[in-house]
Amino acid sequence: MDDGISKILKECVNQEKMADVELIVGKDEVKFHAHKFILALVSPFWKNKLYSEGWEKHETKGKITIKLPKLDPKLFGMFLEFAYTRNVTMKNNVVFELWKVADQYGVPQLKQYCADLFEKTLDSTNCINFYEFGVIAEIDEWRVCAMEYIKGNTKQVLSNVECFVGVKEETIQSILDIEKLYSTEINILKALVRWGEDKKEKEFPKDEKVTLKSLLKNFIPQIRLDLMSFTDLDYIKETQIYEPNDLLQIAVELANNFKLNIKPLTRAGPQIQNLKVLLLGGARRGQARLDHLKGTIMSGGIEMVDIIDICATTPHFDKLNEYDTIVLRSRNGGNLLNNVQLGNDLARYVEGGKGLTVIAINTLIDSDSYRIKGRIVDEDFIPLAVADRIQQDQRELGEIHLPEHPIMEGVESFKVKDYAHLVGTHDINGGTKIASWNNGYPLITEKKRDESCGTVVCLNFHPMSTAMTNDCGKAWLQETDGAKIIANSIQYVGMKIYQN
Repeated sequence: MDDGISKILKECVNQEKMADVELIVGKDEVKFHAHKFILALVSPFWKNKLYSEGWEKHETKGKITIKLPKLDPKLFGMFLEFAYTRNVTMKNNVVFELWKVADQYGVPQLKQYCADLFEKTLDSTNCINFYEFGVIAEIDEWRVCAMEYIKGNTKQVLSNVECFVGVKEETIQSILDIEKLYSTEINILKALVRWGEDKKEKEFPKDEKVTLKSLLKNFIPQIRLDLMSFTDLDYIKETQIYEPNDLLQIAVELANNFKLNIKPLTRAGPQIQNLKVLLLGGARRGQARLDHLKGTIMSGGIEMVDIIDICATTPHFDKLNEYDTIVLRSRNGGNLLNNVQLGNDLARYVEGGKGLTVIAINTLIDSDSYRIKGRIVDEDFIPLAVADRIQQDQRELGEIHLPEHPIMEGVESFKVKDYAHLVGTHDINGGTKIASWNNGYPLITEKKRDESCGTVVCLNFHPMSTAMTNDCGKAWLQETDGAKIIANSIQYVGMKIYQN
């Protein structure tokens, strides 16, 4: 809209002078003033209403008076502002209410305006409301977007008491149906208990027959007790939602997990036991760097790590498939022996449901001789595109896009000594960005092509730390959390559900 015209129209918003429509809105009968032709231009609802036969009897001195007793005056004021200016000032807690008004009046531009604002303001305080409104209004885009946010930020959503306690049972069921939730199981149970207690207090305050157990009966079977720790047992008892015999069995199982040192993780990460890891890397600059990376991996509690020098030999699929998960480091100063065959077999490995961690530097650098090739690259298994290597000074961990992701567990900082070597692209091949460098380039990404495939995580940094050498500027600082990022990534893609 032309700036001059826009300014004039803005000055006409709710101005009584020259207005030919008076609208009396809400129970308090708040008066608004508008122009018939403006309302008719923006809304087919108002066009039909204002220019239909019979409305002349509502005119007094050339002005039509209309009462809207059921409408919120604040919402109508926002609609009126948009009608004149194609802009509106509002808080995010009224987005879907204004969307309803736009839908009622048939104003697609305002509906889109609300949708755009929704995506910008989605957070743990409003995501459930947006999801439920998306379901009611049959707006699939809102519903899916909100649920993806809930999935990636489950811990914050569940801990937001005001947001979660009033949620519908159908919504809780939809959340529990998600295979991967970034929250510990005990936090899920605590949120359900808070929800049940709030429901009982508000809806059944004097009915002793209604118990917490009865209110949660549909959800109790979905609680993954196997993902809890022995220290959670006291809280489980306090809830009184399990029978004594069930509690005994739960106690035995959790005690067994405690003895086996099986750590509880989020639903996005089932329990891990005895991962067998294969490190594929080139050793032309000496075994020391590969041994250093192996030590970094083992610092995360992984005990079985084998190394194969892929500059000297190319392991076939059967050999790769002996391992629970693979780390691909590419080369250290030498060409891969057969980068196409290795890439094809790695794709087959991932298609078989196993996970892969890719150290991007060198592995995805645009070079015919030492980058990985074959199907693993050609068919976009890896969540980072092949590109040139770039050098960036003074780089560190930037935005964490999924703070509750298992890979970010315990990660507080990450920084290189002097400069970062990274693959210089923002193209993540349809994957998901978990964290970025402070210059915006992807730092940690993941991708799962389909449900039958394993997960591929890409780490876009040099894996060497200052613990190995303090003379290399591209090494990450030992006192930061590079080791946790690497170990967490391998554990995440290599997870196995523990079974008795």
